[in-house]
Amino acid sequence: MSEPIFTTRWCWLRQHVKKLRTDTPEAEDEGSIWRFVGVVIAAIPALTAATYLLGMAYHYGYTMAFRLDYAEFSPPADYLLAFGLMTTLNILKPWMWPVLGFIISIFAICAALIFCPRWRIRLTWWWQTSWLYRAACQQTQKKKRYPAPFLRRTFIWLGDNYYKFAFLVIAILLPVGGALGFFIQGIKAAQTQITRLEQGTWPESEAHSQSPLLGDEPHIRIACNGSHCAYRLKGGDTLILRFDQIEQTRYHSKPSTPNETGHP
Repeated sequence: MSEPIFTTRWCWLRQHVKKLRTDTPEAEDEGSIWRFVGVVIAAIPALTAATYLLGMAYHYGYTMAFRLDYAEFSPPADYLLAFGLMTTLNILKPWMWPVLGFIISIFAICAALIFCPRWRIRLTWWWQTSWLYRAACQQTQKKKRYPAPFLRRTFIWLGDNYYKFAFLVIAILLPVGGALGFFIQGIKAAQTQITRLEQGTWPESEAHSQSPLLGDEPHIRIACNGSHCAYRLKGGDTLILRFDQIEQTRYHSKPSTPNETGHP
């Protein structure tokens, strides 16, 4: 390193340390953590309602694909909440590792800057001598020049109402958009099951009910309520039976090899 650059950096470091010693630390807002806790507690009912809406939308699309009335075969609320939460987590699973990697990278960089003061000082030097830092300082100085009072009040009013409108739109669009996506997923899941049933590839490990009205043909056990169960038969018919019309419902064990049952 040449002598002029070393002298310049040494003078800058002395001024930087002197400025840090003379600056008074900002007073910490002790109520910020409690405000954050209040916001989280207030958001729990909204998140619960959104999770319930996602689970309900999925099952509504699923039952509608079988031409059933969702009001007659609606699952309980605890099931819809658990189903909506688990399905949401499965959808977010591909993004889990990038987000965790980003968080771990931030903590690693912060730890390196804390335990390596030379890197921290060198990074600060590069930042404060860069053109981006000078441009940011110039923009900050320009923002201190306020426009006319009426124009300034107009901008403030537009900004406040824009944020309120954006918050309301996001709060409404996110659950509604998620519910629409879950609704489409329910329809696709039902159509996939119907296709497998019609093609003869419906697995024997699924629920199989025995009743004289069902016969021995394969069927899909769609949903049940407090007194009836709905079945999708091969050919397109949907049959609703009372519990006393069903002899038994059995889940066969999944075969270990394809040769045991003769099915692919």
